[in-house]
Amino acid sequence: MTQRIGTQSYGFPQTWLGRVIGGLLAAALLVAAFFFLFIFLLVLGGVILAVLLRLLWVVRKAKTQASQDILEGEYSVEPQEEGTLDGSAADIRPPPDSGSSHQPRHPEK
Repeated sequence: MTQRIGTQSYGFPQTWLGRVIGGLLAAALLVAAFFFLFIFLLVLGGVILAVLLRLLWVVRKAKTQASQDILEGEYSVEPQEEGTLDGSAADIRPPPDSGSSHQPRHPEK
């Protein structure tokens, strides 16, 4: 004779009372799961809505800031005077040679 110790399995009940109680517990668990899922989806939708509204607000604020940075108005181009300050355009000379090697030197005679 062999003796089984601790081999009782807890499956679905075999009596009608156990089946009714097990069915009611399963239905209550299913209803509770649907409520938690519904509440989770509501919270998730609220968070997504808040993030989208914040993004829209930031974009709207950036657009108004960008439009304030643009200067609008009328302007006209005035003709430039042809001469220099003393009136002679031929008086423009390069700066004196400071010993740099980029300008060629002429040999002295």
